Amino acid sequence: MIFQTDYWSYARIFFEWVANSAGVMVFITGFIALTWLGYERKRRGSFTKRKVEKENGFDLSKFLRILSYAGVIVGILDIWAGTTGLIQDIPPSFRYAALTANEADHFTCIFLIVVGIAMLFKPVKDLPLASILGLLAGTATAVVLAILIPDNVVELIGSLINPKLLLIIIFIIVAVLIALTAKFYIGVLQAISKFLSWPPIALIIMVFSFVQGILLWGLGTSIFINLL
Repeated sequence: MIFQTDYWSYARIFFEWVANSAGVMVFITGFIALTWLGYERKRRGSFTKRKVEKENGFDLSKFLRILSYAGVIVGILDIWAGTTGLIQDIPPSFRYAALTANEADHFTCIFLIVVGIAMLFKPVKDLPLASILGLLAGTATAVVLAILIPDNVVELIGSLINPKLLLIIIFIIVAVLIALTAKFYIGVLQAISKFLSWPPIALIIMVFSFVQGILLWGLGTSIFINLL
């Protein structure tokens, strides 16, 4: 019976619900911001301190693992709700569509996308993502070239340089270039994530998320309704 279940239909229904429930996702985002607030406050030993000089005996590993799972999942759903809402002009809640406007709340969509990206990059700050992306890109390039290049071209290349050596050189060049490029952009995104999780900013995000979520989901309006 388990293999006869149409899981894709359930997944499609779920993601359609997420796309139509940006207000709910904003409210859930408030809980993630709350974990940022408590986590960073404890880790820094201060509400306003920007840098951490020591960990104050606080064991980060277990909490970081939990935060990673929760933040990444909610971040993906936030990005999905925000981008789908903008592209398809979907209202953030059914009540909002009935009482205010049958269209997207652009401020909410942008907020979800930005905070969603921050959630994705905060828990993986110690993971060498740039190196991993570089290795994957280099490997993919080498494999594609090995498959697509015709034998006669391989023979021609072989008269000049060992094809295997050439593939290794291409692999190294692509891996290094992608890793350096990714490192820059990932560093920028991680810096944004670090700023948004700073306790004072996390507090603002938490309060905004709870208030905006209640307004969108429960009252069918938005903080920014008069600014549109």
